[in-house]
Amino acid sequence: MKDHSIGFRLAAWYFLVFACGLGAFSVGAWFAMRASLYDAIDDELRDRVRGVTSFMDQQIAALSVPEIRDEFREHSVLGPGGDLFQVCDSQGQWLYRSVPLENENVPIELPDRLMQSRFENKQLQQHLLRFYSQRIVVDGQPYSVQVASLMNEGLEALERFKLMLLIAAPLLLIAASAGGYWLSTRALAPVDEISRAAQRISIENLADRLKVPHTGDQLQRLSETLNETFARLEASVLRMKQFTADASHELRAPISLIRTTAEVTIQRDRAAPEYRAALMEILEESERTSQVVDSLMLLARADSGKEILECVQTDVCAVVRGAIEQGEKLARSQNIELKASVPSSSISIQADSDALRRVVLILIDNAVKYTPHGGVVKVDLAEERGFAVVSVADTGIGIAKEDIAHVFDRFWRADKARSREQGGAGLGLSIAKCVAEAHRGSISVESAPGQGSVFHLRVPKG
Repeated sequence: MKDHSIGFRLAAWYFLVFACGLGAFSVGAWFAMRASLYDAIDDELRDRVRGVTSFMDQQIAALSVPEIRDEFREHSVLGPGGDLFQVCDSQGQWLYRSVPLENENVPIELPDRLMQSRFENKQLQQHLLRFYSQRIVVDGQPYSVQVASLMNEGLEALERFKLMLLIAAPLLLIAASAGGYWLSTRALAPVDEISRAAQRISIENLADRLKVPHTGDQLQRLSETLNETFARLEASVLRMKQFTADASHELRAPISLIRTTAEVTIQRDRAAPEYRAALMEILEESERTSQVVDSLMLLARADSGKEILECVQTDVCAVVRGAIEQGEKLARSQNIELKASVPSSSISIQADSDALRRVVLILIDNAVKYTPHGGVVKVDLAEERGFAVVSVADTGIGIAKEDIAHVFDRFWRADKARSREQGGAGLGLSIAKCVAEAHRGSISVESAPGQGSVFHLRVPKG
């Protein structure tokens, strides 16, 4: 069944469930009709016994046995089938026997005690009869009364009902199953349309979207969910294309410079100092290229969901002090004052100390790059509501409001006029955000043009 369509499987399940329900209903209806038939016959037989008892109460004291027989014979028809009864006393002497019962010599199966009764079915010739026997007391004497009723008509009606169920139930089942298949096919037709529309969307036309039916049901939610998925996929593909283009651009320049320097150097014989200068230039560019490649590898590992941290219990105060020591060299080279405010006591967190130190150093380096000579960069560390918060503030050029949303994008630089040597590859803040989120933390920025910027790194404690 797995190879069949959903519509077929729904119809098949509908067929099985409906067949079980219809079968149970048919069997239950047949047994209910049978029970109703027997109840009606049994009530009639009880009424007839009460009639015989009432007759005997009125007549038995004043009449002899032959006279009683004559009276019974005269009043034998006490209702439909009323001529089928017999009465005997406690010694087994017959007071009356209907001719059919006498001809067949039908015995009375006497109950064990007085006033008890019993029902039974017996076959007489080609007829099935329902018998009811009861011990009664009339004028102080016990008697046994047995009445009978033909079952033929009732059984024939029961058989006709059974035949009707055997014919009607399969026809109803087939009609209902066909209707169920038609309904399921029609209900799933929009799903097929959604499937065909989704198949038409590929990497070349990710901007296309499915038509959303405004029905308020699962089909609308499915279409909206697929459109949201396509939107995320489109954004991811665009980021991938942009990332690939930016990475190619960033790597093309240093590789071209390395190649050009090497080609120019080997075109003619040169003195040792010239070779040394060329090699130093190649080495510096190679180191810069290696840093870009390492950054790209780290981001690629983070994007693939691979673990990029080895977290242990770490004193964040020591980590920040280490980053400040490295950052002081950068600040001095740009004639920038670096201030720090780090608690003397320890603040313990679960973190990768090297990765966290790199994030703080990235923030300091970024602040130094965009702060004019003579400016100030300040680093603060504090505890705040279960978080260790590192704040790096500068008195630099600031960031325009429309650019704040892009500062953590890869290969993005706030100052487009800066060279690669001054502004780097534009991966630092992307790496900082990636590492912060890997620590279950966050990084944010507050800035205004001409007023400097403040970056906040928040890492949960414990």
